Amino acid sequence: MAEIRVLDKHTSELIAAGEVVERPASVAKELLENAIDAGATKITLSIRRGGIELLQIVDNGTGIEAEYIDKAFIRHATSKIKTAEDLNSIHTLGFRGEALASIASVARVEVLTRTQADEYACLYRIAGGEEQGMEPGARPVGTTITVRDLFYNTPARMKFLKKDASEGTFVADVVLHTALSHPEISFRFEREGKLQFVTPGDGKLISAVHAAVGRDFARDLLPVEGELGVYQVTGLVTPPRACRASRGAQYFYVNGRYVKNRTMMAAMENAYKGTLMQGKFPGGVLMLTLPAELVDVNVHPAKTEIRFAREGDVFDAVYRAVRNALTTPGSGECRFSMDHGDHGKQQAAQAQPAPPQSAPQAPARPAAAQTATPHHPGGGFATMTAAQYRAARSLTDPIPPRPVPGISTAPGQGSIHAVRADYDKQPTPAVSVADAVRALGEVSEAELDILPDLTEEENTAAVPNPPADASAVHTGPVPAPAAGEAPAPAGQPASAVETAPQQTSFVPEPAQETEEAGTASALSALPTGTPEQTTLAPTPQSEPLRLVGEVFRTYIITERAGELCLIDKHAAHERILFEKLSKDYGNVPAQMLLVPVQVNLSAEEKLAVLQNQKLLEDAGIEAEDYGGATVIVRAVPADVPVDDVEDMLIELAARLARGGDALREKTEWVLHSIACRAAVKAGDRSDPSELLALAQQILDGSVPPFCPHGRPCVLKITRKELEKQFGRIV
Repeated sequence: MAEIRVLDKHTSELIAAGEVVERPASVAKELLENAIDAGATKITLSIRRGGIELLQIVDNGTGIEAEYIDKAFIRHATSKIKTAEDLNSIHTLGFRGEALASIASVARVEVLTRTQADEYACLYRIAGGEEQGMEPGARPVGTTITVRDLFYNTPARMKFLKKDASEGTFVADVVLHTALSHPEISFRFEREGKLQFVTPGDGKLISAVHAAVGRDFARDLLPVEGELGVYQVTGLVTPPRACRASRGAQYFYVNGRYVKNRTMMAAMENAYKGTLMQGKFPGGVLMLTLPAELVDVNVHPAKTEIRFAREGDVFDAVYRAVRNALTTPGSGECRFSMDHGDHGKQQAAQAQPAPPQSAPQAPARPAAAQTATPHHPGGGFATMTAAQYRAARSLTDPIPPRPVPGISTAPGQGSIHAVRADYDKQPTPAVSVADAVRALGEVSEAELDILPDLTEEENTAAVPNPPADASAVHTGPVPAPAAGEAPAPAGQPASAVETAPQQTSFVPEPAQETEEAGTASALSALPTGTPEQTTLAPTPQSEPLRLVGEVFRTYIITERAGELCLIDKHAAHERILFEKLSKDYGNVPAQMLLVPVQVNLSAEEKLAVLQNQKLLEDAGIEAEDYGGATVIVRAVPADVPVDDVEDMLIELAARLARGGDALREKTEWVLHSIACRAAVKAGDRSDPSELLALAQQILDGSVPPFCPHGRPCVLKITRKELEKQFGRIV
């Protein structure tokens, strides 16, 4: 049978200290809470080497009486509670009496304190749980606690600490959380001899947020204030447009204590439902005040996890308060009004003063024009029909003929007879093939580019030899000759230039298929006497991909070989970029930013970014420490827009902070995130040539037809399936 023995005092203290003191940030948290409980209004925290070499807190609280200083370092000695019943109504941040004893067992501690009743201060030293004596000192009323050489006597614990910069970031997070919980206290944080931030201590939460978190985060915050029974919710939240790619900017407090609670987080995010894009999370500072007997804070040694007696009531209180804040004017959430514009116009008309009678009256406008664009005092415009608009803008007049190269449209020369007379009397004008084809209608420049370049003599010779079938060129009936004019000789075809006077009335623009057919017919009817005109349009070997269009600025519609293809342009572009990044991984083309982007992260997120710098550099992202909670991004892959750099790094940092993935998986989703940020977005305007090129790349089989996240890029519908749907075939 194993022997049971009682551990010595030093060993038991080291075991107990491991539950409370995990890193310098744990020491900072316990000492800050003690300073707040002592009634301090000004607190200064200074660290060196991330708090391992030195961590000092100076406050102006009530101090500790000299006779009780040594008792403060005895385990479970506290001034916050007396009996077990006091645990049901805890109103202070600290109450266990374990913090100072745990800290003193793994570090060298000095306490310099003075109360209002004492004539001088008292300096007390303790190291490794062993008292080093007490002596007189000097300082104003308050307490100064200095912790040196943390874990000096437990090297096994020391080796599990992170780098000094990372540990300092965790300490900065603790100071940030504490400063936001008590805006009435002025907090000053110094790191490696440099001032990081100072909160004003004016009691305004927005002032503390501006000083501790930053101006960018505090700029758009919305005030929250609500009450449901005994629950009171106050704070600040971000509008939907300012939400982030991670939950790193969510701060929750219960009775002035920073906590991590899923109920409050879920209530806050549900209030934003319907206003946030997928993958975005709200941020803010929410403070919940409730009776102490309805919450249990004695759940975890760190006291960041709590339990509510009525979770549903807490959820409702937070949800309603945040929801009401989002429905206030200026929050960015759309609100619908059932009032029609007529009522507003009538009110505006009543408020508009009548013009003086002596003022000169403007000439009356036509009735149609008055109906078309009446300008109301309220600033709105009346609607009109198409006929009213055309009448108001004098668009009902006949459309003048389109000018044709080589033909004058001056008065007296615009009739078909004048043109024929000129044709009989004068030599044939030199009209190029391109001009003749252009006279047929709207021909694109791309179609004109396929015509051969002819010399002046070839251009002149091209028109006097018209095709036998004149209908291919002459698109309108030829009127009877005027009196006294000889008819055209038999076999004399009408020239292409005779069609211009026939276009004196508005004719709807033909469909695309009609234009293509007319152009092809005209090209086939051109003279073939010259070798250059025999190879105008080479016949393709296979049916090319045809762009039909784009719907909802998101989906590309193409047609080829009896198939209708719907392509998600964002998913397709994302897949193409992912394949490109994977191929170039380790040598991804990156662009140096003209102005580096500063990104504020939580301690865990920043640590994850710094630990994976090599991984990010191989993917084309250059990020480095900028001090405090900030990381600076100097370069990103060439396809990533500058506006997306901050969100991209926040998303990557949050994913890296969760950890648990192998290097291969980490690499893949880092490339996923970069490709997603760099790809064209749904709703963006895209040029038809870009859409066609994108569709061609995704349909030629060179990349998988699904995005890196597993969603399909292409949906194909055959002609047979369409005809079945329309009942053409059974």
